Amino acid sequence: MIDRRTLLRALGAGASVSIAGGAIVGCTDRPTGADRNPDVVKLWGIWASDADVEAEVIEAFTAENPDITVEVSQVPSNGEGDASSVITAVRGRTGPDVYFMDRFNTSQFASLGLLEPIDGLIEEHEGMSPQEFMAGWVKFATDELFYDGQYYGLPMDTDTRGMYVNLDLADEAGIDRALLDPENGPLSYDQMWEIHDEVSVQDSRGSYEQVTWIPWDDQASLLMWAIANGVPLYDNDECRMLLDEQPMLDVATMYADWIDRLSFPRLDAFKATYQPPNAPPTQTSFFSDRQLFQITGPWGVQGQADYKPDMNYTVTHLPVPNEGDDPFTWAGGFALTMPKGASMSEAAWRFMTFYAGYQGQKILATGISRIPTNLETLADPEGWNDDIRFFAELLGVAQSRPPLPVGTKLWDAMMTMQESLNQGSDTPENLVKEAQDYVDPTMQQFCPFRLPEGFGEPDPNLHLPG
Repeated sequence: MIDRRTLLRALGAGASVSIAGGAIVGCTDRPTGADRNPDVVKLWGIWASDADVEAEVIEAFTAENPDITVEVSQVPSNGEGDASSVITAVRGRTGPDVYFMDRFNTSQFASLGLLEPIDGLIEEHEGMSPQEFMAGWVKFATDELFYDGQYYGLPMDTDTRGMYVNLDLADEAGIDRALLDPENGPLSYDQMWEIHDEVSVQDSRGSYEQVTWIPWDDQASLLMWAIANGVPLYDNDECRMLLDEQPMLDVATMYADWIDRLSFPRLDAFKATYQPPNAPPTQTSFFSDRQLFQITGPWGVQGQADYKPDMNYTVTHLPVPNEGDDPFTWAGGFALTMPKGASMSEAAWRFMTFYAGYQGQKILATGISRIPTNLETLADPEGWNDDIRFFAELLGVAQSRPPLPVGTKLWDAMMTMQESLNQGSDTPENLVKEAQDYVDPTMQQFCPFRLPEGFGEPDPNLHLPG
């Protein structure tokens, strides 16, 4: 049952829902699992572009479990934290038994009463504590699935971010290859600016013809730079957001200085020239040899092979504030969850643990070049594609966004601040205060709240083959 208070929390957290005739449309009195065939598993699966790989997972599962039928629909979330499809399904009693969703949204969806905790299934079918069972996956990924003392899903893949380098452009500019070697550590911001002065080319009118880096392009963002600078976004002890504190203001001010130095309008025009909206994947400023650095994830390796196989490139660490700082990256990924109204059957659990476990993750990771979160798969030399090894090795320094029940509001606040800084429409001082005022009042509805124990700390259980 989704009560009014829960749904109002959903509205405060940014979910798209409807209230009609004074009644909450997301409400259902159907007992969990009623009317479900226990041997049929309804799956809202992976995005359509990779449905063929998911089909291989399902085929392997049904070969081992011929008594279970898996029915698949591609019904992903409509956006960052958009719970409308799940709310509608819960209301209409048409939801899936297993739901493939953005892991970052799990805490929020759980806080809205849209997901079932899986602790009872673990204890019943695995014969161990939830903590012991979940130790079989990468910790930051399980942390994102933990809310109010319970787990709400199993982690699937993950991704880290790195900086792709066009080595031919670097050689033309006379940049020492040793600076670009990840074995020598990350570049500092000062070094990035020195390279910018050597590589970037502007014509007599100031229009860019060649650029070094774009700090807001692709996977680069204000939130990423905040993570890079160790900005605390939430105070566990005081249960409040920290978006208007000095560390966030310092990063926002630094980012505003970058915007001023690079000129957002000119770089925006540059991107529109070499990578216009809706351009084919072969047409990017990086593939066109007009951009030295591109910050993105492991999927870029396959993109290079597909669309620019002759490019002479490497991948190195993301830039860091000071020379000699340790590398860092941030990671996201997806999970399997069980929405309210799911059967919670043994068949659904067997499928979920197969898909998110060793066998399923091995099929998925090798099929779409993603990094497994299942530790057994990660330790298997054949469990994932070795061409993304650099990104897998970054797991040891990876951080994830804090799994807060206001995750969408936090994301929206950071993106709004970034866009305002890009456009120069307000000051960093005002923007951090606006961000705090936007997110923290909603967060207060969930207090007391604590992030999972050890969140943000290195995972001692990570072991890569070779």
